[in-house]
Amino acid sequence: MKLFAILLLSAVLCFAQAPTPPQEPTTPEAGQAPAGGRGAMPQATPEPRPYDRVITKDAKSKPGVFTVHQIKETWYYEIPKSELNKEFLLVSQIARNTDGAGYGGQSMGSRVVRFERLNNRVLLREVKYNVVADPKEPIALAVKSANNDSILRAFNIEAFGKDDSMVINVTPLFATDVFEFSARQALRATTLDASRSFIDRITPFPTNIEVETTHTYTSQPSPAGAASQAPTSPFGGTMRPGSATVVLHHSMVKLPEKPMMPRVFDDRVGYFSVRQMDYGRDEQRAPQRIYITRYRLEKKDPSAALSEPVKPIVYWVDPATPVKYRSWIKKGIEEWQPAFEMAGFKNAIIAKDPPANDPEWSCEDARVS
Repeated sequence: MKLFAILLLSAVLCFAQAPTPPQEPTTPEAGQAPAGGRGAMPQATPEPRPYDRVITKDAKSKPGVFTVHQIKETWYYEIPKSELNKEFLLVSQIARNTDGAGYGGQSMGSRVVRFERLNNRVLLREVKYNVVADPKEPIALAVKSANNDSILRAFNIEAFGKDDSMVINVTPLFATDVFEFSARQALRATTLDASRSFIDRITPFPTNIEVETTHTYTSQPSPAGAASQAPTSPFGGTMRPGSATVVLHHSMVKLPEKPMMPRVFDDRVGYFSVRQMDYGRDEQRAPQRIYITRYRLEKKDPSAALSEPVKPIVYWVDPATPVKYRSWIKKGIEEWQPAFEMAGFKNAIIAKDPPANDPEWSCEDARVS
């Protein structure tokens, strides 16, 4: 099996390098930019402008893992040089929906992304770990050739800030119909109406950025006797003909630079899990590995049979919870402490009330469970 996998991946690589037949050049429709394929004229990347010409005195700025600037309806990320090539978890959902088009809280999926610089542009890439191999093994070259990271969006660097930070305009990423950030497939809508779509807010925190947008989709009724042309939806249901305005929420959370040691799934115990095809195992095959998803608990004293964790699991009771129930909810959370003690952790899980008068505290902060 392993030899077959190598030959198959190598064949994919060789096929990808084979010349393609020439195509006739196409002329873009009015209002559209050239697609960049054969026959399209490449567009030069504009030079970055002085910082104060881009981030003017009218900008409303908020610091965080990236500094976010708003100038009227235009939004910018200022990405520190130190955050390039770092991995982020991007989770998208439909926060609020229109009756007949689904439900609020509907997931649109999650992905790992990173920002990287290419000359005067910043590329947003999707990183996939579905297929892996030990980088020290020769087969890793074939796996890499068959698993290239997709570019979700390319941004021009509008300006350079302090310490070579890069300012990019992220408005088109969230306000237009980018496939990976769109609810069109989930709603089985026909088109996005840009005139009725906009960014509501972008809120940065030390380890995450929260984006909320309003998107209006339209669905055209199918001609009499014709099959529906709406895209297939994995969520079921079909948007009614007409318009649906939904609120989308995107959470981008910085991942730890030192990953946890993976723990293999055991079907005798119920856990959420993730799967990988591992081509680097010396088993003459590419086995599917299943790992559990879990909290990062590490002992302060690894030699002790019972130790407090370096970072306990802290649950904050939602501020919307009636006060009379909060103490009981906290007791319920901390009832799990004896179970963690059996695993060697003291005070591993703690419950807290939300602070009463702290304007900086937010449920959206990724440091808050």
